[in-house]
Amino acid sequence: MEKNFEDDVIDFIIEHNLIAKGERIGVGVSGGADSMALLHFLDSISKKAGFAVVAVNVNHNMREGSKKESQFVKKYCIDNGIEFIGLNVDVLALIKEKKLGLEQAARIKRYEAYENAIAKGKLNKMALGHHQSDQAETILLKIFRGSGIAGASGMDVQRGPYIRPFLETQKVDISEYVFRNHIPYIEDPSNQDNTFSRNFLRNEIIPALRREWKNVEKNVIDFGKNCRRDDDYMNSMVDTSYFISDGKVVRVPLNLFIYPEAVTNRVIISALDKLGKRENIERKHIELVQNLVKSGANGAKIDLPNGTCVIREYEYIAFVKKQTGVESKVYSFKIGKTSFADFGTISVTKSIAFRKYLDRDVLLIDVDKLPKQAKWRTRKDGDTFTKFGGGTKKLASYMIDKKIPARLRDKTPVLAHGNEIYAIAGLEISDKVKIDKDTLEAYLLESVVTE
Repeated sequence: MEKNFEDDVIDFIIEHNLIAKGERIGVGVSGGADSMALLHFLDSISKKAGFAVVAVNVNHNMREGSKKESQFVKKYCIDNGIEFIGLNVDVLALIKEKKLGLEQAARIKRYEAYENAIAKGKLNKMALGHHQSDQAETILLKIFRGSGIAGASGMDVQRGPYIRPFLETQKVDISEYVFRNHIPYIEDPSNQDNTFSRNFLRNEIIPALRREWKNVEKNVIDFGKNCRRDDDYMNSMVDTSYFISDGKVVRVPLNLFIYPEAVTNRVIISALDKLGKRENIERKHIELVQNLVKSGANGAKIDLPNGTCVIREYEYIAFVKKQTGVESKVYSFKIGKTSFADFGTISVTKSIAFRKYLDRDVLLIDVDKLPKQAKWRTRKDGDTFTKFGGGTKKLASYMIDKKIPARLRDKTPVLAHGNEIYAIAGLEISDKVKIDKDTLEAYLLESVVTE
């Protein structure tokens, strides 16, 4: 007996382990036929499968009809007892700020809205209504824009919290499901606007290709699957265990770039993946990073999309989430813990039994030698530091000698009075406050760095 549409999709969900019992699944619903079909289908199986469905509508506020479409989705959810989340985004403001195209800006704001809903604990995953034809379009768009085989692999069935239950379903089957179940939907008039690259491909290019090659979409998708197999193998050659990551920064040793470019390109992609910043990365961005590796000077920096920069730092390439400004405050020197934005925590204790800590990762300061007016702050012009063992240097030069990355020099707390530096958190103390044979009591400084 031939399986029907519903059985095929259920098997696909099970095969790829897309939904677990007890999860709250958001469904991105625009009001169009595909997203309404996905909402209807997941709602129809949710009770039996033991998960909850939440419709998520994002109003992009780009045209007059968008509010009406949001109201349509909301009413459908009320009538059918489906939880509804309505989100508003300002796409036009992003276009003005970042000089982006309409399609790209709308996508960025839409996914930001989804991610905020997930981060607030409202949802476990977001289900998107992409189907086979969307996959074929995506692969062709990636190829036309100069993608390598990673982009030509197409959309993932699941990437992070995003799942695509219809990804291997034909558009004709979705249309038949909508008709058979009398599912209402709204036609988006912008789908006929061929100034959008995807619409141009869908409405003009693919129909022309189909006249010559009837199976063009299937063949494109099969090509994408072949690319994915090759890409998966090449990715298996990347050993990410050498990456140093804390969520805000991923540092990659330069010696991982000795391999052929086919592998090192994937080192770059893997680092961006680990940082959560792979979206909108194209071949030109990968080439910029490769050039930084090959010929960039220490401290050289390039900017990538998604608020990411890449910096050459001595024996590493650092992939960094950009931060808006560095907190510049003065903190009292005290016994106990002091937290510093963008650095971590410094713990200070006072002890007469300090000598047992000599072989540990602790900075020791003679209590009697440290000026009472000393405070914690970040560096400033004119700071000097007397090295342990003697010799005074400008603080900036000392930090360079110690290979502290440029992005961290302004974040690292220093213990100072005037321009005299007595301790650099997590690194060293001045010769002027070091313990000696006459020291009776010492401050113990321990740093927990989080960058």
